[in-house]
Amino acid sequence: MAKWLDSGDLVPYDDQVGGHKFTKEKPLLGLLKHKEGYILKSVEGGTKGKNEVKFYEELKSNESLLTLRQLVPSYFGTITLKVDSKDIKFIVLDDITRKMKKPCVMDVKIGMQTWEPGCTEKKKKDENAKYKECKEQWNFCIPGFQVYDLSDPNSEQLHKYDKEFGKSLDPGKVVSVFKTFLNYDSSYLGLSKLVQGFTNQLDTIRRYFQNQKYHHFYSSSVLLAYDAETLTNDKDKFPLLRVTLIDFAHVTPANGQIDVNYLHGINKLCTLFRTQLLLDH
Repeated sequence: MAKWLDSGDLVPYDDQVGGHKFTKEKPLLGLLKHKEGYILKSVEGGTKGKNEVKFYEELKSNESLLTLRQLVPSYFGTITLKVDSKDIKFIVLDDITRKMKKPCVMDVKIGMQTWEPGCTEKKKKDENAKYKECKEQWNFCIPGFQVYDLSDPNSEQLHKYDKEFGKSLDPGKVVSVFKTFLNYDSSYLGLSKLVQGFTNQLDTIRRYFQNQKYHHFYSSSVLLAYDAETLTNDKDKFPLLRVTLIDFAHVTPANGQIDVNYLHGINKLCTLFRTQLLLDH
């Protein structure tokens, strides 16, 4: 249990780009941020929340999952806090935007199928309807992102694109969305290092899923983050960036089978970066 956290140092997580936002009226639907660099994710009721806690606990204790452990945010246990006089349980995780002054963050949900086996027919229908065209063409979708626009260094603005943007996204514009997120049209020479860094880290995830037969991941995302403050005109300097897997409420046992649904999605994402985004300068 992460009993050492002071609830007085918690605020809603402003850099959250996917999912539901935290409010006192709906504390089970959002993220909180601690000033020391931790994220608190509320444990949803029913099996979803229990399943995610179980996943993190297994990851912490099973040494055969060491490679996967390195691909997800560090896990520090759970904590129960009072919110509006109610006891709410939270998962405590590392904040991957920690130490980023201008965090640009994108949530990419991987896989054409985002419903887990055994769910209701209504759940299947609802999930299949979300981000339908992007999932069919790309095997992934973009629930949301935020980016500091560096096209004008004198007026760098933070732009947020929520899940409604993602749901209406034309799959033909997916590449241009990534270019917007990466500040592709800016004059920064360090942009090539940024894209190369993301490509390398995504390829590490792809290689893991080529062989892993422990879990199948449904409605799980890859989170891309970089600090626009560190995107410089030094073409040899790597900007601060991180890639991590998130959202494990719908993870199921793989029963010795490759997670083909996830693998197809991460392959598509890697191919997009390698063929559409890599720069020479």
